[in-house]
Amino acid sequence: MIRNCFLCHGKVDNIFKSQWLLPGLPQTEIGYSVCMKCGSVCQSPALAPEKMDLYYRTTAVYTNPGREEAPSASKIRDVNEQVHFIERGMSRLPQSVLQIGSSDGFTLSQFKNAGVPEVMGIELSEAAIAIARRRYGVHSINANAETYQFADSFELILLTHVLEHLYEPQKLLQRCNKSQSSLNEGFIYIEVPLLTDSNTLCPGFFTFEHTNYYNEFSLLKSLVLAGYTPISIIKHLNSNLSPVIGVLATTKKQGSFPISTEPAEKNKTILADYWNGEVEYWQNCVNSAMKLLQGPGNVYLWGAGIHTCQLLANTTLLNAVPIAGLTDSSQIKWHMTQGNWECQPPTQIDWQQGDKVIISSFASQEEIYKSLQWLRDKGVITLRLHPPINR
Repeated sequence: MIRNCFLCHGKVDNIFKSQWLLPGLPQTEIGYSVCMKCGSVCQSPALAPEKMDLYYRTTAVYTNPGREEAPSASKIRDVNEQVHFIERGMSRLPQSVLQIGSSDGFTLSQFKNAGVPEVMGIELSEAAIAIARRRYGVHSINANAETYQFADSFELILLTHVLEHLYEPQKLLQRCNKSQSSLNEGFIYIEVPLLTDSNTLCPGFFTFEHTNYYNEFSLLKSLVLAGYTPISIIKHLNSNLSPVIGVLATTKKQGSFPISTEPAEKNKTILADYWNGEVEYWQNCVNSAMKLLQGPGNVYLWGAGIHTCQLLANTTLLNAVPIAGLTDSSQIKWHMTQGNWECQPPTQIDWQQGDKVIISSFASQEEIYKSLQWLRDKGVITLRLHPPINR
């Protein structure tokens, strides 16, 4: 699927693309492109919307089973910051909060605990809705953010790490603004990964789940075009795996931040430099483990998801090593296909001493490694591909 720019609908120029073995979906060509008119970056060629919808409904998991659905320490830190940042920007807490893409309900639970009387979520994953209800008592509606029609007005609308997943983010922002038109003043808080210099972006920054990529210019412009006025900005380059930016905006017309233009050539250079480093990074990770992988014993991939996609798309691993199977701790992924494999429950594999497990995840590598002590006790080698993350 070839897309136009999500911001100005201009034609885009492809910078890089490759074949991805997607979880639960057919092999697909996915690439990343720059709008020659406004410089915005998007996924194109892209996965078709109906296939992405199926993935979110049936496969996507944003909680780690090893934590028994509890949030990570970094998640707790980030959400607490969001609550305080919004409270300072508004000079008070809102009376009602709607979170679009509410995931497991933890964020809304923190607003509720802080004293917000009314919270509600919109979420596509039925598994995440069940966690929100069971763990936090948060009510969420099962709906697609791309097509959701607002029935009520909420003083604050949250979209934390949502816009980058949508095919038509501007249409959603416009509907958000319209839903708040009856209020004296409404607010919206947006947080997305921040597209910045290539040497600041982590491995796997460009992923099939993310269809749009925002820098400060494109995020501020997207809010202004939707009828909002940005009033507070927060950016972090090193506190998360990826740089992030958060913007609080109001429906009131008032003074705001200047919005500068961004030449398309700058983003083309960022993407090209990143892609060269990305392929080299993943291949070097595999090369460093190749002698061990080619020894006796079966080789399995741990993780039926994004990072396995990236590992296989960016390396020659499949040409060098026969992969015996795929496994994951998440029950949602069991018996799902990815490439030529069906994801097996780890306890149903006949593990033998000398077998190897490749942990593909960059973000959760250490957490997964610690959880696999039971395999090491059996004499199975668990391989960490990535260097330690000091964040």
